[in-house]
Amino acid sequence: MTRLLRRCVYTLHFVAASIAGGLLLLLVSAASFALAAVRGPEGHAAVFAARSYSRLMQRVLGWRIVAEGTERFAACAPSVVMARHQSNLDVVVLGEVYPRGAIAIGKKELEWIPLFGRLWTATGNVLIDRRHVSVAMEGIRAAAAAARSSGTSVWVAPEGHRNMGAELLPFKKGVFHLAVDSQFPILPVAVSPLSAVIDARRWAVRPGTVRIRVLPPVPTAGLGPDDVPALMARVREALEEGQRALAAGAAPPIVEPAAAPAREATA
Repeated sequence: MTRLLRRCVYTLHFVAASIAGGLLLLLVSAASFALAAVRGPEGHAAVFAARSYSRLMQRVLGWRIVAEGTERFAACAPSVVMARHQSNLDVVVLGEVYPRGAIAIGKKELEWIPLFGRLWTATGNVLIDRRHVSVAMEGIRAAAAAARSSGTSVWVAPEGHRNMGAELLPFKKGVFHLAVDSQFPILPVAVSPLSAVIDARRWAVRPGTVRIRVLPPVPTAGLGPDDVPALMARVREALEEGQRALAAGAAPPIVEPAAAPAREATA
């Protein structure tokens, strides 16, 4: 009975947070557009949107974001920041540490989110169509050029798809070619398993702590296209090690596996 009651509370929390999250996204996007009109479209407006939405939603969700190594964002800029895409709520988690001027690369489908999709591109971020590789690469190259001219970093999800599993999906080569072509160091960012605080498929969310660890940079100076496979392996190893360390101290998944049925005793 206690387990059922807990699941009901988690589900009610999920529904309430989803409604609040949608309304807050509209409000924060509108306020960010107003800020962009006053102070310019890039920099301040993007950071205001990311930080404001993150901190408001942390209160709604009951989450606490604990980050370490964030000084590396400024020390290594411009760089290619690589963090996993675990959930749609990554915007809450990573928004807490999103630095001014960073250029995020996202999927084209984001443009359909009212106000937020327009804000994404208006503040200098880039949307790519993953179904068309050549067009996507043009978008990635445009992001690299903008980052180089402004001295800011590019944020990408190396797996290219949402993944809350313990194992990393295969990496997309395009973002590694971006790093090599630009000679930007790669800054891996490990995040503790979000499965400890959310299970969207089962409509469940609970309060908890999410940890972020900005790992040491992986240099690309002097590397060329032939070095991309080895570079991918180095970054993958760093992220896997970082994830394992954070997972070791994380809470168990929010939805406990169903207990196996008891077996009948046999003579």
